[in-house]
Amino acid sequence: MRRFLMVVICLTGLAGQVRAQQSWPPQIEGERHVYKQVGETQLNLWVLRGGVANAPAIVFFFGGGWSAGTPEQFLPQARYLAARGMTAVVADYRVASRQQVRAVSCVEDAKSAVRWLRGHAVELGIDPQRICAAGGSAGGHIACCTALIEGLEGAGEDLSVSSVPNALALFNPAVMLGTIAGGGAD
Repeated sequence: MRRFLMVVICLTGLAGQVRAQQSWPPQIEGERHVYKQVGETQLNLWVLRGGVANAPAIVFFFGGGWSAGTPEQFLPQARYLAARGMTAVVADYRVASRQQVRAVSCVEDAKSAVRWLRGHAVELGIDPQRICAAGGSAGGHIACCTALIEGLEGAGEDLSVSSVPNALALFNPAVMLGTIAGGGAD
């Protein structure tokens, strides 16, 4: 019985991912903006305004092993923060299952999203010096990389606008903070 229950739970989770994959892009409340286009792929972010002028902003990046996932993952957190005055954003980025990319492209997209928010701060009513990048698992990894990794900027990006957030909120991020003995990292 215990194994059956575990299988049902796993299949239920997979069914939600499959539904998210079938209806793309997801239908999310808030203002939908295209922050980047790569070939035929338009990358969207959805802005949930908190109603406060010059508000701090937070952009959430979903988890999914750089392979799958949906911006809907952090909607509860985005709604919560928007209800308290922040401008909360959920962002899409390219992943292996949809665009056959590697993790470096995911990082590039996250940097583009932060840069787009900062570059559009006036029209969004956000403070460009109070932008937080957030995410879980692979999304936590790419949020962290926006702050710590130099380079990996998308072609045609306005590099005069910083892609480095002012804060991070990382949920179980996939990061390595030190070398592993015998791991070959120098």
